[in-house]
Amino acid sequence: MKKRFNITGLCVPDKHYMVDISEQLEQIRELVDEGAYFTINRARQYGKTTTLAALAKVLKDDYLVVSLDFQALGSASFDNENKFSIAFASCFLDELKYKTGEISSRGEDIINELSKAVMDHESTLELMQLFKRLQLICVSSTKPIVLMIDEVDSATNNQVFLDFLAQLRNHYLNRDKKGTVTFQSVILAGVYDVKNLKRKIRADEAHKMNSPKLSQGLYFWNIAADFDVVMSFSKIGIAGMLEEYEADYRTGMDIDEMSGLLYDYTAGYPFLVSRLCKLMDEKISKLELFGTKSSAWTKEGFLEAERMIQSEKNTLFESLNQCHLVKTKRYGNPMPIPLSYTVFVLMHKEYVFQTLVF
Repeated sequence: MKKRFNITGLCVPDKHYMVDISEQLEQIRELVDEGAYFTINRARQYGKTTTLAALAKVLKDDYLVVSLDFQALGSASFDNENKFSIAFASCFLDELKYKTGEISSRGEDIINELSKAVMDHESTLELMQLFKRLQLICVSSTKPIVLMIDEVDSATNNQVFLDFLAQLRNHYLNRDKKGTVTFQSVILAGVYDVKNLKRKIRADEAHKMNSPKLSQGLYFWNIAADFDVVMSFSKIGIAGMLEEYEADYRTGMDIDEMSGLLYDYTAGYPFLVSRLCKLMDEKISKLELFGTKSSAWTKEGFLEAERMIQSEKNTLFESLNQCHLVKTKRYGNPMPIPLSYTVFVLMHKEYVFQTLVF
């Protein structure tokens, strides 16, 4: 079965045409090796989930990687510490099921004890007790544990999430001050940088905020290392993906020209690059005006795909309309948004919305 261009969910190298991100993975691994805690914050459909999955494979020989997704917890899990601790522990333990042979017998006892607490919905299991058990699991692991949490935006409007960050911070600091064994690295992935989030504090929560910095979410995650890895696609990276496609279909495309067009029009935004390629491959090639893949993979075919992507509905562009970033209208209908402007807004969305309260 030949590969295809993918724009939904996880990209899998054996199934999908992908840009080589091995250089980015190596840079991220350096942060993990250094023991850094950090956030991967990029716009939607920027390849965060795919990057985390690929990173887990890169790290598996030297680390025990636990990958979680906060969307799986559900909103009720953030009502209080007990509900969150039980939900978090349940997901954490589910991940450990696939890590056979990585935990000592003492660690297995701790895991069984934590599993019982989860099954019994133990009312005393709160964050402090949860982290004590997580620490013991880290001690008993044969490899340093790396914790990855995707979709952290699902949790950012909750006091319990800030309390969770505070526990991570405390254990991180004690690692150097007291030699406490804890997670080797913690990676949070989402659209917004946790350090820049502002949130509403209910009156009954205000007493918990004993520092002016806490209301901005800065204090809890001021341990985070800078994440400067470039995750947008380069022209060279796009060309490598097109070379693989060309080896399969032999369209005769000008790879240098096409990779240049894709990069210039999208600034390397992963979703837009993949979407334009998918349109040329699967849609444009079937239009009567073009008719073949060879005709589709030309400048004319690319421009037709660019017109098509601006007129279609997709979750990425709909988020712009929902946020009312662009309201210009002509003759009662929304004006087409230039792709270059769309890219700018999407890539700088955190700064555009930095005054929003979460």
